[in-house]
Amino acid sequence: MLGLFGGKCSMCRRKIKPLRQYKDRDGKKARLCPACSEYAERRGFRKEK
Repeated sequence: MLGLFGGKCSMCRRKIKPLRQYKDRDGKKARLCPACSEYAERRGFRKEK
């Protein structure tokens, strides 16, 4: 049951399935939901491939 959603968003802590991976300016990885990813792109996070 815990693996169903695949983790939590690093910003809002919601359990949403399509998490996207980003890196901040320091190179730390962050997994973000679609709503928070829009905010992260405006704040200088880079999308990790």
